[in-house]
Amino acid sequence: MSETLDQLRPARRQTLSDQVFDALSRMLLSGALRPRDRLSLRDLAERLEVSMMPVREAVSRLAASGALEVSPKRAVMVPLMTAAQFADLTMVRMLNEGQAARLAATRASRAEIAEVEALAHRFEDVLDRVRGSAAAVAANMDLHFALYRAAGSPALLDVITMLWLKAGPVIHFDIGDDSDASQLRSHHSRDHHRRLCEALRVRDGEAAALAVAEDIRVASELIRARGRMQDDNDQREIAP
Repeated sequence: MSETLDQLRPARRQTLSDQVFDALSRMLLSGALRPRDRLSLRDLAERLEVSMMPVREAVSRLAASGALEVSPKRAVMVPLMTAAQFADLTMVRMLNEGQAARLAATRASRAEIAEVEALAHRFEDVLDRVRGSAAAVAANMDLHFALYRAAGSPALLDVITMLWLKAGPVIHFDIGDDSDASQLRSHHSRDHHRRLCEALRVRDGEAAALAVAEDIRVASELIRARGRMQDDNDQREIAP
């Protein structure tokens, strides 16, 4: 046993690159960054009070996943997404996030279900107070990820996180929309989240999966209907 313990190494502390990666990921996941937003590596380094190296490393990791793009001049941009890419992403999200909800309905503890319900109430409160804001997008993200963590599948959570790194900036066009049309989305959001919470309470996995899948599907349809579509090399893109 002592020989086995001798092989252990000190746990690796989070590097500056990891911290920058987490900060940028949070901005993408919460919709604080939107398609076409441009970032300067130097500005990022200054704002985060780190050197350029960890910023380059973090940006490279996000670019490799398709969440960011780096131009030849080293400018960083949140990429646009074609309508076809968005439809494909929506389908994959419905499958994976629906499965996470299904698992959470049977695996979540009462405390985890209570957390999801509390975050659903907070989301509605944010919508009432600051409809069409980054705060509403972030509140929606907090609710969904509490649910996905409750599924008890780290591998599935990793997959969903990667999907949200791409979806987060586009979700802002929906929940972060402050136009009158967003009133409809607010209604659908509330309804789907309430159905989800009820499904969790009664441990109905299929109903939970359907509530989440429909939440994603309706949001996708409204984003595509309201978003301005641009032609670029014969590909229609979701644009602000």
